[in-house]
Amino acid sequence: MKMKINESIKINEYAEVLIAGIEDKSNNYKVEFTFSKDALLGLATNLLWMYDDIDSDKRIHIHIEPLLGSVSGNQSLGFFLTPDSPSMVLAVNNVSKNYIIDSEINRYKEIPIKYRFVKMYEVKEPASDESIEDYELGFNNIVHIRVLDKEKKEVTNSKMQIIFKINYYGLRDFGNMLLILANNYELNKEYELAHVIQKKNQYNLGVLLSHESSEVILKCNYLGGVHDYDPHFGIV
Repeated sequence: MKMKINESIKINEYAEVLIAGIEDKSNNYKVEFTFSKDALLGLATNLLWMYDDIDSDKRIHIHIEPLLGSVSGNQSLGFFLTPDSPSMVLAVNNVSKNYIIDSEINRYKEIPIKYRFVKMYEVKEPASDESIEDYELGFNNIVHIRVLDKEKKEVTNSKMQIIFKINYYGLRDFGNMLLILANNYELNKEYELAHVIQKKNQYNLGVLLSHESSEVILKCNYLGGVHDYDPHFGIV
């Protein structure tokens, strides 16, 4: 599968990011995802594989557990979660399809694309069980998740779980924009995702967060490797 990465795509799909296990529901919480470059590529690749593999109306739930948790950390979506991140669920085809995207919705900021001459990115077929994917090399495909209150104070705790709801075509659109972001990676840069509650610093990442959704910040940084968090990872 080849994806175009020299221009942004138009927002046509809603998504929702919800926080389960939070006690004070009156606060306007934000979810902050910090991705390594390999994790961006890993998530984008897995979303696009899923889009290419499933029926358009199939419902799927995928769980990702943090490293060093009671359940061994996994990379079901192409990345590992740091031990102090809450667990995460990707729920496919769980966003209401009654929402209508305003034709004027594409007024959010765009990711600055540096390399417009690089037109296409090839998403290769999954490797065999005995092989590893390019984004897994060095096991640096790490994501750190924090929950922040309205004062940007961290309130993350182990009882929380992040639920990311997205529909079938959102898999393609969000995955495509993650590839564009990975190809224009900037350390410590923050991207607040487009939300129906508009703010001036929100970015087009292929989906629009609904009214029910928490606000989301996506950051880029180097987070080390799996063995920095779990020295015994992979040892039987």
